[in-house]
Amino acid sequence: MSPRPADLSNAFYAPTLLPAFEELLSRGVPGEDLEACFRRTLLELRTPLVRVPLFLARRFWDQAEAASGESAIGLLAGKRFASTLTNGLTYLFDVAPTLESACAYFATYFPYFNGSLCAELREDRGQIALVLSEQGALLSGRQSREYTVVGICSLLRRKLLASGIQQDPLLCIDLPGIEPANAHVYEQALRVPLRWRSEAIVLHLSPELFRRPLSPPNAGLEGTLVGLLEQARSQTQSTLLDEAADYIARELPQGASFQSFCESRHLTERTAARRLLSHGWRYSELLDEQRRFRAVDLLEDSALSLAQITDLLGYGDLQSFSRAFSRWYGTSPGAWRDALPR
Repeated sequence: MSPRPADLSNAFYAPTLLPAFEELLSRGVPGEDLEACFRRTLLELRTPLVRVPLFLARRFWDQAEAASGESAIGLLAGKRFASTLTNGLTYLFDVAPTLESACAYFATYFPYFNGSLCAELREDRGQIALVLSEQGALLSGRQSREYTVVGICSLLRRKLLASGIQQDPLLCIDLPGIEPANAHVYEQALRVPLRWRSEAIVLHLSPELFRRPLSPPNAGLEGTLVGLLEQARSQTQSTLLDEAADYIARELPQGASFQSFCESRHLTERTAARRLLSHGWRYSELLDEQRRFRAVDLLEDSALSLAQITDLLGYGDLQSFSRAFSRWYGTSPGAWRDALPR
């Protein structure tokens, strides 16, 4: 896992987590705990067009795993995705006349909803795949990826069932990482053959079904839904919180100081601090959170030494990094790395 390009926004569309919220609430997790995680009310998070920094999704999934006691909570929560989540993209996916057009729409608009994950269709010698790859400076995280994969599988299967086709559009799925001890949970949730140690998430689709007409074309409705999505993209404005999170993710190796951030935005430190606090955050907290999640991403890359990771996180020395890591996770970076499955 090499360092990633940093040119994409590390923000995601908060309402995509609504099915996960419902899953946790049904398990007895207090709503106040979810609100504390985001430092926003659930009402705010349910509001259309709300985008928040990606590190908040990482915080949420850590909390979800701890509160539920389920190491595969992303998979389990994802089962609610197709039945609970409604937005312009899911509607557009449903009304598209073929899987090909549905997946093309998905690849176009998916990054708006999902931060650093990008989607693309690949066709090679008759083989067709929908590929999800990490492109941002901060990775989306395992639970988030699994939640997304289950949701996409549900959308694909629902589309065929709505057309009266009993065949599964999925042939197999390639997943990052090594095969886990609880692989049966993945097999039960995804209901398709799985292959591990992939660089990206790859959903292999049935060529036979890919271009088969599934519903009568409705160019008018498709155009309306595309217009709504384009309008949402154009009307969604980043907040100073988003900008600060993106700046930190991009400038970590250089330290990402508050002073340099304020200078880049032509703001006084006092004004920037007040505006960030109105979103519930101090800049020092944002820097700490970004470093915390970036650290575990980098530790998974065995080619990087601890000294290199220290530099990439913007720490002056390994001792400072080790102290911070111990505060975050109760162990040293080296011990964390040694405990990773191989």
